[in-house]
Amino acid sequence: MLLMTSSIVAQRGQGKGGRSQNQMHGERELPKFNAENAVGILKYDYERVLKKTKLKKVKKKSKVAKIISDYNHTIAEITFLHSDELRATENYVAIKRAEAKANRDRDAMHYIQSEAMEQLIHIKHKVHKAERVLNDKLTLVFSEKQYHKWSRLQRKRKENLKPKRPNNLEGRRPQQGGPRGR
Repeated sequence: MLLMTSSIVAQRGQGKGGRSQNQMHGERELPKFNAENAVGILKYDYERVLKKTKLKKVKKKSKVAKIISDYNHTIAEITFLHSDELRATENYVAIKRAEAKANRDRDAMHYIQSEAMEQLIHIKHKVHKAERVLNDKLTLVFSEKQYHKWSRLQRKRKENLKPKRPNNLEGRRPQQGGPRGR
């Protein structure tokens, strides 16, 4: 009974405090591959865009809402048409990563990501084309300052799509104090 219990615990990879063996030995767990994020599929909330760009005129607001709605519809079509391919690529990456991890092949880990992106490049081009159309239409409506705010919002949203590397929080002390003025 003791032998069976210890083998189950070893298979699950549980160590002290619920940490996996990989984390105890310093190996990083890779973030899950999200195909939609990888190709840049992103929808915008027109109310947030209006708020960030500080549009005041009702006519311009309705134009921007229509433009963003059209873009979101185009992105939804792209996602729907290629959903099987996106899911298949995610599964492929998960399987290949598991194989590479089992073989401890770091070169394969990098190759898998680039191979997956190669499979999805045509979807990425469609998303970029839709984005260019969106930006071209918005340049006609926004002032230069508003367009700058829009591009900054767009850039931040794209940065949030990129996978975050896990931080090694062990050995770090919490920051002393807080924000100034509190």
